Amino acid sequence: MAEGYIAFFDSGIGGLHLLSEFHRRCPWQPSIYFGDNENAPYGGRGEDEILRLARAAFEKICRFPVRAAVIACNTVTAECVDILRREHDFPIVGIEPAVRPAVRFVREGDILLLATRATLASARVRKLVSGIGGRSAIIPYCPANLAGDIEKAAPDFSGLDVGACLPQGKFAAAVLGCTHYIFLASQIARRLNCPVFDGVAGTVDYLLQIANICSKNPPKIDKISPIFIGNSKNKNRMLFEELF
Repeated sequence: MAEGYIAFFDSGIGGLHLLSEFHRRCPWQPSIYFGDNENAPYGGRGEDEILRLARAAFEKICRFPVRAAVIACNTVTAECVDILRREHDFPIVGIEPAVRPAVRFVREGDILLLATRATLASARVRKLVSGIGGRSAIIPYCPANLAGDIEKAAPDFSGLDVGACLPQGKFAAAVLGCTHYIFLASQIARRLNCPVFDGVAGTVDYLLQIANICSKNPPKIDKISPIFIGNSKNKNRMLFEELF
């Protein structure tokens, strides 16, 4: 077992998807989850405020011995992952919209990119989209207040009206550029009548690579439950245990 924790940071509950995928593959590896639920969502905030909140989160995360960290929030990745990498001496992985896998999948037709205002406005995501080749057009769209509504509704999302949040039109695929949206992935896929893509599996793949964690031959030890910290640690722990 490697020394140090793998830390996961999100503005709220969205990053629990990455924590779950990592824990499924590496249940013996100690992990931390910091959710800043009281300040969620980040997507409507300015760049300076997002950076301030992210730095405050990392200050608390760094009270633990950290082996690597995952920014499980597309908005934080888009706005300030490079700054955070310069400020810390451990690897930091950031999640990004899974535009490339969607482009590889689609033979023809437009691809809908669903993300928060801050994510779509960031130079990082605009560069990502502009650098994509292929025959498909990437259509950016911000579902107003959807991330915040998901955060508030947890753990019961049945009352959310997905259709009211989505644009009209026919799309060959949709990319979920906010980890909160993944809680409604099935509903979004049905409403749009197309496959949806997210960056969870690819982010964990990269994490295992850079943190030098081998999941093919797990050690014969008991599973280690994640440690939850932050202003809503009990909420995040209960949701993780209930849904994952």
